[in-house]
Amino acid sequence: MSSPIGVQSNNLHGILFISAAIFMLSSMDAVAKWLVEADYSVFQILFIRACINFVILSTLMPFMGGIDLIKTKRFAAHGIRGFFGFWAPALFFSALQSMPIAEATVIFFISPFVMTAISVPLFKEQVGIHRWGAIIVGFCGVLYVMQPTSSIFNPAAFLVLGSSLCYSFLMLASRWLGQTDKTFTIVFYVTFWTAIFTGVIVPFVWKPIPLEHVAVVGLMALLSLAGNFFIVRAFTIGEVGVITPFEYSGLLWAVLFGMFFFDEIPGQHVWIGVGVILLSGLYMVYRENKKRPAPKGEPEDQNVSAP
Repeated sequence: MSSPIGVQSNNLHGILFISAAIFMLSSMDAVAKWLVEADYSVFQILFIRACINFVILSTLMPFMGGIDLIKTKRFAAHGIRGFFGFWAPALFFSALQSMPIAEATVIFFISPFVMTAISVPLFKEQVGIHRWGAIIVGFCGVLYVMQPTSSIFNPAAFLVLGSSLCYSFLMLASRWLGQTDKTFTIVFYVTFWTAIFTGVIVPFVWKPIPLEHVAVVGLMALLSLAGNFFIVRAFTIGEVGVITPFEYSGLLWAVLFGMFFFDEIPGQHVWIGVGVILLSGLYMVYRENKKRPAPKGEPEDQNVSAP
């Protein structure tokens, strides 16, 4: 049996991993915003990133299990997940062309509420009145940030909502595929399908790109892979209820990156929306912990999903 000290130690390491992961993925979004504002097509950026990630994963494969890692009986399911894995960043990065990164990130954080709602019909999960209430309040927070009836409404917000919906399906598909396939397999095929989907489009949108900008996309690729690895590691060793709140550090990084790199100062409506979404999300975590307490002396059992 694991001692309480051992559980606390694992949770501390889990917090460090999830915090590092969110920083890396937030940094990746900031790099993506710089690239799209430099007038590169989102599809060109994703194609180059997928190719770089494909090379990295192929290089790592012999050291992590060999060719058996990409054997799967669910090739079509990986293709469906790859479709959502392609559109989630494509829509989000497109929105960053005309939307502040903090505002886009706040709206994107509707995804935990969407995933909870979708899990009811897909996985037959029970969602009580408390969590439904948190979902509704979270939606209200997003609507307040979007300001759909005011003059400051940015239509690019619909792209973020579409991205969040695709991301939600991506994560739920990860959970489903994770029951039979390894994390490496799941990450490999989403990279493969992103390269295929963008490869069909990229000849029509390609523009010459200097080597130093290819290196910037390479930085995106490294941040993406490292961030996803750290997320998996965090949820492997830590308790979900302990480490999940630290995902909301992405809101802080989005605000800071927007202010320091893009001179974007969030409006009052964004700050209020952040508070509403943060409180709603933390309340959902609280209800989940209350519903599923870990057995005494044992760490809580986790289902790990790979982004």
